[in-house]
Amino acid sequence: MHVRYRRIPAALSALSALGVLLAAPAALASGDAEAGTHGDEAATPQLAFNETTGDFVIRQYELGCLSQLTYLIGSGGEAAVVDPQRDVDHYIRDAEALGLQIKKVILTHTNADFVAGHMELRDRVGAEILISGASGSKFPHHALEDGDKIQLGGATLEFWATPGHTLDAMTTLVHVPGAQADPAYILSGDTLFIGGIGRPDLVGGDITPAVLANKAFDSIARLKTLPDATKVLPAHGAGSLCGAHLSTDTVSTIKAEKDTNPYLLLDKRSPFVAKVVSGLPVAPQYFKHNVAMNRQGPPVLKWNDELPPQKSAAQIAAAIAKGAWILDLRSQHDYAQGHIKGSINVAVRGRLDTWTGIVVPFDADIFLVGSEAEVKEATFRLRRVGYDRLKGHVAGGVAGWQAAGMPLRKSRLVAPSDLARQIANGEEPMVVDVRTPSEYAAHRLGDYANIPVNEYQRLATTLDKKRPVILMCNSAYRSSMAVGLAEREGFEDVGSLDGGMHAWVDAGNATTGEDAAHIAANGAASHAGPAMALPEVIAPAALATALMDAPRLYTLLDVRAPWQFAEYHLPGAVNVAPEAVAAQVRALPAASRVVILDRDGTIAYAIAGAVLGELGASAPSVRVLSGGTAAYWQQIELSGGSAGAMAVPASYAPTAAPTTAPAPTPAPAPAPPARKRAKRSAGC
Repeated sequence: MHVRYRRIPAALSALSALGVLLAAPAALASGDAEAGTHGDEAATPQLAFNETTGDFVIRQYELGCLSQLTYLIGSGGEAAVVDPQRDVDHYIRDAEALGLQIKKVILTHTNADFVAGHMELRDRVGAEILISGASGSKFPHHALEDGDKIQLGGATLEFWATPGHTLDAMTTLVHVPGAQADPAYILSGDTLFIGGIGRPDLVGGDITPAVLANKAFDSIARLKTLPDATKVLPAHGAGSLCGAHLSTDTVSTIKAEKDTNPYLLLDKRSPFVAKVVSGLPVAPQYFKHNVAMNRQGPPVLKWNDELPPQKSAAQIAAAIAKGAWILDLRSQHDYAQGHIKGSINVAVRGRLDTWTGIVVPFDADIFLVGSEAEVKEATFRLRRVGYDRLKGHVAGGVAGWQAAGMPLRKSRLVAPSDLARQIANGEEPMVVDVRTPSEYAAHRLGDYANIPVNEYQRLATTLDKKRPVILMCNSAYRSSMAVGLAEREGFEDVGSLDGGMHAWVDAGNATTGEDAAHIAANGAASHAGPAMALPEVIAPAALATALMDAPRLYTLLDVRAPWQFAEYHLPGAVNVAPEAVAAQVRALPAASRVVILDRDGTIAYAIAGAVLGELGASAPSVRVLSGGTAAYWQQIELSGGSAGAMAVPASYAPTAAPTTAPAPTPAPAPAPPARKRAKRSAGC
């Protein structure tokens, strides 16, 4: 069998404190976000959380490359696996080591972003499959209804229908004798994430996102009635395309979510629905196919190390002529030095599975090119997202292709210094940013074209194929992918910015966009990592009350321009330049309460996140005035009224800090540590 699971050290597996992430991802180096977060460990399930009560055990496995969280729970010699990934060896092995027999497979809903392992476990160990009766599943299953209960040893599993992400969404409540809370855990699937909720637009058909968002409002309201101490265990973490602004934490509590999750802070239906349906990214095209496979019952595979069939260069060339797709699994530098024309560079070091699912048609004939190890890795990982139609691999790789007399295509990797010189001289080629619109708006080289890689067909309908084109992203992972996509669209002179935006900034080149000033002061590394501090927000009404009751406990730092501060500011606020905030906060005692203010909360939120990212555990409590001084003026000064907490979008949070400044007056008061969230979308 192909073993692909690493166990955390025994000493760590005994840890059960809430919120301890046993395999936290390291911060990224500025040069290559994909290599930093999606290496070999991210492609294998890691034990992220383990807890026991009596004979009850629950284990959470994190698969970083798919941002997937799955579970093994057991009691009295029986076990259940929840939302299993398609390769299931580690569940079986761990259950055996714990003296458990896997009796049940629980699907919280019909998953879209991966092929589930329910049929694998049924075939391997005879497990019964449990899923909502509303799922329309075609395989034999126990159809769950709202309120159903089953026994698992001494534990009781209770099922609540919690539609919203999908119509068939079920939350599993786990009642454990002797636990501190009842239920002790909820396995919330994609209904409730840490810091977010499931997106409502993946069902398709006649069900609109607004209809599902309304259902989600009721489901979330129901979950909020659970005990504060109940632990929340979702099906996905940071980076998942099934939700937005997900935390890098993998375990939370109902209370923590009620206090910090921006969706749970909305008590009114209309604002909730509006927030849920706004700004949804385009769903990858493979999602609908995975839904169909999971509903039908995925084919059971023979997991082994065998490669797809070896094909000659002539056979590959004939397949290309008929429309086959070639995935080049090597690094962008190897790809640029020579590749099969039109092959798509989706390197195994990154989110190979997700990006293939985004850009390669699900029903395409696919051939792989790379080393034997790379082909094995890709074959295994692509099966997790349902790409079972791998027709073969290129015999001998690129060298074998060339030895057979077949031509290789080279592409340019343009150094930042060379592109900067061309821009300064007005001689640059067509520059195209292939990142998402939000990334482009936040920070970019200049006002060049923005065509996201998942919309690569627009290259041909927008640009002149006869002109040279330079593609860029954050680290050249996506732009190298886009080179092959552009070649398939007929572009002849196309290259990639070597090292992407990170290398551009590290070289000291100018940028523009919402985050440009911060990046210029701190370098690309400050904006590269997914692990960042998330500032708390404080609503105008809450701040007004705090200033009335205990004004000396708060330090208010207003980062607006001096003329704006002079025109209007909150009582006791100090006007501080944005680049001076970090030093101001650093000089305060650890027990201080700091509120950073700007006009609408956006710049203040970015600065606050930067300060927390720089100071880490030594940072005092840092909050942001939700809605800024404009909201405070409207809600407090003009009306004298109060307002509920308004969440500042997590997408404003950066990862590092501004520079120096004089020290302010100290002020005490601790606060809970900020939650980490990932700003970056899948890829780099």
